[in-house]
Formats: sequence, C-alpha cells, structure tokens
Amino acid sequence: MKNKGQSLTASWNYAAVSIVILAVLTVLVLYLPGLDSFDRTVLRSIRLALSPYPSYIPAFITEFGRANHLLWPQIAACSVLISHQKYLKAFLLVFFTQGAFVLTDLIKNFVCRERPCVYPEFSFPSGHTSTTTCFFGILIFLILHYVKNEFWRYFLTILFSTWIFLVALSRLWLGVHYLTDVIGGFFLGFLLVNLYIIISKWLSR
Repeated sequence: MKNKGQSLTASWNYAAVSIVILAVLTVLVLYLPGLDSFDRTVLRSIRLALSPYPSYIPAFITEFGRANHLLWPQIAACSVLISHQKYLKAFLLVFFTQGAFVLTDLIKNFVCRERPCVYPEFSFPSGHTSTTTCFFGILIFLILHYVKNEFWRYFLTILFSTWIFLVALSRLWLGVHYLTDVIGGFFLGFLLVNLYIIISKWLSR
C-alpha cells in the first residue's frame, strides 16, 4: 500500500511538473519575440547534423505518428487488455490517446504558431510527439506492471521509449516543427500518461 501511495504521489508530481513546463512554454511562444529566431537556429543545427542520412528515414518514422496509423496499435493493445479482463484500462487507453489529439488541436488553435515550413496546420505543440508519447508512454506503464518476463519487460520498455524519441526527432529532422514544439508535445503526452495512471489506480480501488 505504501508503494502504491508513493507511486500515486510521484504521478501527481510528474503531472504538476508537466503542466508547469507546458504553461511556461506556451507563454514563451506567445510573448517572447526572440524565441522563433532561437528555435530556427537550433532547428538548422539539428537538420545540418542529420543531413548526411537519407531523408526517407524520418519520413518513414513520422508516418507512424499520424492519427490513422495509431489506430491499429490501439486496437491491438486494447485486444490484449480485454483478453486479460482489463476493461477499464483498455477504455482509458483509448480515451487518453484520443484526448491527446483533441488537446493538441485546442492548444494549437489557441497559440496559432506558424510552422518553420509552409504547412496548413499550426505548430505548437507537436501532435505527433504528444500522441506518440501518450500512447506508448501508457504502454510502457502497463508493460512494467503486468509483463512478468524480465527480458520482455525491459526490451519493450526500451523499444517504445526509443520510438517516442525517434518520432519526436523525425519532426525536427523534416523541419516541420521547432524544438519547443516537440518539447511541448512531449510534456503534454507525459501529462496524459500520468493522468492515466492516477485515474486508473483511483477507479481500480
């Protein structure tokens, strides 16, 4: 019980930190005129460092962060959870993943930050990063709690953590987001992961 209480406290702390960082980034994007210039410099440096590698790599990776391509992983994950009678966790997985799409669009339309490239959608925060972090972050939580085989537990955790990083990196690599967009997307997704943990544990009492 003590460990469970400590875990919930940690999740509340992570959620609070995520809210603060996301709020600070939003204020900076809205009201700090020099941020775009700084972001463009950082973005150029990142893209220059990655320029020797073929462009089809980030294009391939970023495709799997799109909303329609996260549908089948959601179905697969929910099928596994339902087969183990984890109905609440399956429902909340879909709820928070879809919530990531909705919240990202709401913030984008509030901030209205232009992309570093010509693109019809707004830039802050990165939707690919927020949804990927949310979905795979929740999977990491579930794996660490329910997968008993040590090899698969750590292998899948490392695999999904690496995938979150690669999707975020691909958005910079392709030049369609600034670094602050990606960081904002990560902390939005991380916030939702911790809210998933808090609510699923509270409702499972």
